[in-house]
Amino acid sequence: MVLGQILALVISLADYFTEGIFSKANPAKVKFISFAAGVSVAYIFLSLLPEIYTGAVTLNKLLFLSTLAGFAIFHLLEKHIRQYYSRGQFRKEHRIIHSASSFLYFFVVGFVLVKITESNSLSGILLFIPILFHVVIDSLPRRATKKHHLRAVFASSAFLGSITATFVDVGKTTNLALLGIVGGALLYTVVRESLPRERQGRPLYFTIGLLLFTVLLLILWGIGYY
Repeated sequence: MVLGQILALVISLADYFTEGIFSKANPAKVKFISFAAGVSVAYIFLSLLPEIYTGAVTLNKLLFLSTLAGFAIFHLLEKHIRQYYSRGQFRKEHRIIHSASSFLYFFVVGFVLVKITESNSLSGILLFIPILFHVVIDSLPRRATKKHHLRAVFASSAFLGSITATFVDVGKTTNLALLGIVGGALLYTVVRESLPRERQGRPLYFTIGLLLFTVLLLILWGIGYY
């Protein structure tokens, strides 16, 4: 099993076993969310966007649109759900749409992890870190059910995506576009759900996450590994 599949499997296992690990009253939740948001912001601005820029300049300038598309798709989907499916009689439809979008998103994540680790293992690991954090804090769309067998099916989406990537070749341009969509969705998640609002949040933990990931990237740049 190659690195991409291993990373995707870890995400799937984490998605299954850590669901509900943070209760609403858990004081560590806000600290962890703030830390994860700092890591994610550093990844997006210092790793993801430069990688998309390099690919767009080299392959196709339209790749600039992929990150925007990922952000817009998740924003519009969330607005649609909240405006049309949040009332009591539509709660079932709300859960179905959330679970379906979550399954598809993580399937693409698993697919992308394999493709980018094939060309650059470090790029895959750097993407894996913020994605894993957000799986643990359950900030991405919630699952439709607590039934164990269905939870296992939904949680397996990242690993299934990685297996599919082993047999399907969509080309370098499409791989980079999918990475942009994943990154745009991650950016939406950070802005909409992970960055604590108003008086909430722990700025110190956000700063620590931001600085730690930034320093990591600076070290990797300095030694020429990335």
